[in-house]
Amino acid sequence: MEKKRPLTQNEMEYYANLSDSEFDEMFDEDDNDSSDYEPSDNSSDSEDMVVSECEVDPEPEDHNDDSQTTTSNANDDLWTKIQQNPELFIFQENIGVKLDTANFTVHTLVDLFFSDEFLALLVEQTNLYAAQEMEKRKVIKKNNRLSQWKDVSAAEMKVFIGLLLQMGPCTFPSIEHYWSTNKLYNVNFWRSHMSRNRFQLILRYFHLVDNSIPSADRLYKVRPILNHFNHVMRESYVPNRNICIYESMMLWRGRLLFRQYIKNKKHKYVIKLYELCESDGLVMKIKIYSGKCEETDNKVGHTADVVLHLLEDYLDKGYAVDMDNFYNSVTLTKLLTTRKTYVCGTLRSNRKGNPRDVVNRKLKKGECIWQQNGPVTVCKWKDKRDVLSISNMHAVEMVEVCNRNGKMSMKPNIIRDYNNGMSGIDRSDQMLSYYSSLRKSVRWPKKVSLHIIEIYIHNAHKMFQKVTSSNVKLIKFREEFLIALIGEEIQPVSKKIKLQELHYLESLPPTEKKERPTKPCRICTQAKKRRETRYFCPVCKEKPALCVENCFKNLHKKQ
Repeated sequence: MEKKRPLTQNEMEYYANLSDSEFDEMFDEDDNDSSDYEPSDNSSDSEDMVVSECEVDPEPEDHNDDSQTTTSNANDDLWTKIQQNPELFIFQENIGVKLDTANFTVHTLVDLFFSDEFLALLVEQTNLYAAQEMEKRKVIKKNNRLSQWKDVSAAEMKVFIGLLLQMGPCTFPSIEHYWSTNKLYNVNFWRSHMSRNRFQLILRYFHLVDNSIPSADRLYKVRPILNHFNHVMRESYVPNRNICIYESMMLWRGRLLFRQYIKNKKHKYVIKLYELCESDGLVMKIKIYSGKCEETDNKVGHTADVVLHLLEDYLDKGYAVDMDNFYNSVTLTKLLTTRKTYVCGTLRSNRKGNPRDVVNRKLKKGECIWQQNGPVTVCKWKDKRDVLSISNMHAVEMVEVCNRNGKMSMKPNIIRDYNNGMSGIDRSDQMLSYYSSLRKSVRWPKKVSLHIIEIYIHNAHKMFQKVTSSNVKLIKFREEFLIALIGEEIQPVSKKIKLQELHYLESLPPTEKKERPTKPCRICTQAKKRRETRYFCPVCKEKPALCVENCFKNLHKKQ
């Protein structure tokens, strides 16, 4: 049998450009013989090639395994339109503040976060970092600010943090302006508690960990305050049944390995924080995104690992979690169902495991379609555009909803409950932005640490409102919080005048002849007046005799 040569590139292009009728006519056995085909003049044997699979570089690994496009699903036959009642998970938590509410004040919330152990950590690491820098630089010059370093105390650290936080409501162009005596910036609050040089020195060496201990953790410089925040909130507060997970962004334009670029946001360069919170914005737990190198303890992807990490203290208790389409998937919903946790939220159409009939169905405005796979229900509703949602706690039905303009409309109950659960989470970022103390810095750990402290103050305000049933505004609560934080441990800074430099009048000492001697007043003598006095100034070098009324004052005005 004659061995056929492979097609050339030109031949392949020729055949590809033929229509179906031309192709059939050319290779019709009765009229044409394929062996008589002559290639075009442009082809040559040197261009012969064998058609093979293209070599394509493998795509980078995606930590979100659930984001694969739904081309075929082996479980499509498991999706059905038979309605099943959702499983019943009993919620028996004692919600609210887990503190002594009998003697509950703002000081209680201050001492809760700024405990003796936490302050001791800040003081120890700040002093250690300053000592390490002094050793590294071998400071000798007296005019160097670092050479004036004195170890900070716990009381001084509280004052420093209080002054730093108060820079949020009172925004000046730079730190130096807070100590300025200019009429436009003259505020005595900062000068009365700490000198400017001392404040800047503590700010420069404010630290949380020992740099000499190596660590593979990218967040090791803020890990102590992050763990402290999560521990305090876990031990002091039990959230309501309905909780939610969302992303918070902190502006950061500096160089950082895990800095995020988000095209459609006002602040495009940010540090991303995953937060677990109540619908009113009270934050219970924070996880900071540190890059794709994060290790996962499961095989469900990065976003599912974030959810499980934030919910680890609230699983198997009957909580209902609202999440947006960044986190949700069929696999995660099934997993949380086994942990007695409800899920409600929106869903991306390209998640693995989605029902193809629901995803691909074309709907008219107002129409709704759903399918169920065990406990998981996926619903698609057409509003201005398609809205895909997922839940394990709903039997889908259309309900009447009143919008912000007072108009009534029909929506699936999944969408209604999701909107109600997620409606208040942006309020946390909104309230934090009003009095933010975050300033430009080249050291990201300080900015993140201050941001976490501000989140706690926001939480403390919410907790104070729940316990006292008061409607105190955030700015008023913040003022009381900072006053309680600064306290009276450190006396106000003032110009200390030595007793030896303070001028005063004293009686002339007695002599052998007179028990109460007198001398001519210097000021009166210069004015050619003859007047004697029993008093003199012992501080002045010449110890001049002076009258009590005006001469003492007039002499020291000239000095």
